[in-house]
Amino acid sequence: MRAVAVAVTFYDVVLWVHVSAVVVGFGPTFAYGIWIGIAASQEPRSVPFVLRVMHGIDKTFVTVGATLVLLSGLYLVSDRWDFGYFFVTWGIVAVLVLLGLTHGFFGPNEVRAEKLARRDVEASPGTEVKFSDEFNALSAKMARISPIAGLIVILTMYVMTAKPFL
Repeated sequence: MRAVAVAVTFYDVVLWVHVSAVVVGFGPTFAYGIWIGIAASQEPRSVPFVLRVMHGIDKTFVTVGATLVLLSGLYLVSDRWDFGYFFVTWGIVAVLVLLGLTHGFFGPNEVRAEKLARRDVEASPGTEVKFSDEFNALSAKMARISPIAGLIVILTMYVMTAKPFL
């Protein structure tokens, strides 16, 4: 029997970190709409908690994941590619846009929505909760932007794997 040598390079490990950071950092965000929808319809008093959890995930998983994606991506580019490739520029811009959306749009709006939801829950007697027009409008605004962020993630995964225009 012949022995097979397997060479795992530092580049391979960094590539694994890069892909893992995308999965762990952005994966949970794809379920936000489902979590909020289930909470609002089945346990409306839990909506403030779900929003707090979403915000916590954004501050930790998304922020750390996106930072690792960016740093590991910069290493990968410096090792085997260069900054002139379309997929490299796309990836850097996508990560920066996603971090901007996370901290400039989603974070502040999740905090505001949690406060509004908590106020509405506390103002609702019994098990029924009537969410205010202000909360519903803010929730709808976040629901319109969330698919855009998800599309950026999905398109970036395509661009990174297919490397069009290469």
